[in-house]
Amino acid sequence: MKERGLVSAVAGSESALSGLLSSKKITAYAGFDPSAASLHIGNLLPLMSLLHLYLNGHRILALVGDATVFIGDPSGRTTERAKQDSSKLQASGKSIRSQIETFLETASAYATAKGYNVEERGKKELITNWSWLGEISLVDFLANVGRHVRVGQMLARDSVKGRMESGAGINYSEFSYQILQSYDFYHLYKKESCILQVGGNDQFGNITAGIDLIGRLTDAPPANENIAYGITVPLLTTASGEKLGKSMGNSVNLNGSPFELYQFFAKAEDASAETYLRVLTLLPVEEIKSVMERHNERPEDRLAQKTLAREVVHMLHGEEAAKKAEAQSAVLFGKGEDSVSSADAILQGFEKGDVVQMKRGTVVGELLAKVMKTAAGMSRGQANQVLKAGGVYVGPGGKHRVTEELAQVDPSWLVEDRVLLLRIGKRRLVAVEVVA
Repeated sequence: MKERGLVSAVAGSESALSGLLSSKKITAYAGFDPSAASLHIGNLLPLMSLLHLYLNGHRILALVGDATVFIGDPSGRTTERAKQDSSKLQASGKSIRSQIETFLETASAYATAKGYNVEERGKKELITNWSWLGEISLVDFLANVGRHVRVGQMLARDSVKGRMESGAGINYSEFSYQILQSYDFYHLYKKESCILQVGGNDQFGNITAGIDLIGRLTDAPPANENIAYGITVPLLTTASGEKLGKSMGNSVNLNGSPFELYQFFAKAEDASAETYLRVLTLLPVEEIKSVMERHNERPEDRLAQKTLAREVVHMLHGEEAAKKAEAQSAVLFGKGEDSVSSADAILQGFEKGDVVQMKRGTVVGELLAKVMKTAAGMSRGQANQVLKAGGVYVGPGGKHRVTEELAQVDPSWLVEDRVLLLRIGKRRLVAVEVVA
């Protein structure tokens, strides 16, 4: 994990943890906040860390904070979180659980395709913290847990200190979040023998608070022995250091289409490509070095970005989805060797249900706006508006731009006389298969 750049900091003795991971199988967990309906690519780093642990025989717990989400984590925030409707948070929790469950399955299949031995893997589980936090009473919590927490330490943590110094202040609910996350770690340590927590580097204070609480609520270990550990992963950033995430508006949700994800990574900066390949794929490090050497010989071919995009989509959606996203990208943006010009290749780049079949008489010689209405589900007004704005392109690579509202479909626009390919706006692709 460290060689790949997945370790930002270690809470506890790094050498002791390294020795532990290589000598025995442990249980580790990472928590995920369901305050939004979807995870984003920034959440992939803790998921990838869990994945590497699982592939090396350790037991992993993916914890969805469906109880703590009602409190709100102040880490990394300069303002108070707005209170959300409980039904919305419950729906988000269900969505996040489903996404993590899917990731654990598709990433396991991806690992198999990359040569990871199934027999050497550990166990993977999806859990929520409502099952224990939802059952403990406030009196019991304060009496049995609160008495072991020092307010001075809480005030000194960055998540609190930053808010206090900003003048915005912090409410008691958010102030108490770190105690609840600490208790999560303690509960999993006690009930599941979990000794390692993985989180973003903005979670370091919460992780150390959990380790401290475990030490106070259990028999103290010998002075030279650690009782629990933490690993923080770096933030996923652009080459300039800008954080990728939902709050920055420069990320993409994991529930996006394979094509969206492919395009996001295909547009990565050269300076970020190698880092992303290391932390977001299971390609061997030596293979990544080889990819980068070939990329640097002809950076205009964007080999690193194409490899990255294909690997991430394969991991999240499966190999077939990656092939289709790659084919669609070639149809939409391909040039030179990457261009697609055959009707069969175009149709193969789409899911069956995404290809619209229309009779020749309703396409050739017909108003393009009318064809768009049927094929793209647009109103005539919407179609005319896009045409007038010059936002419609015809053919592989969008080689022909249509700007006239009354434009008629010319037979020469058809690929091999049987496929009309439309690009509407920057990314929407519509394939019309012309039948007799």
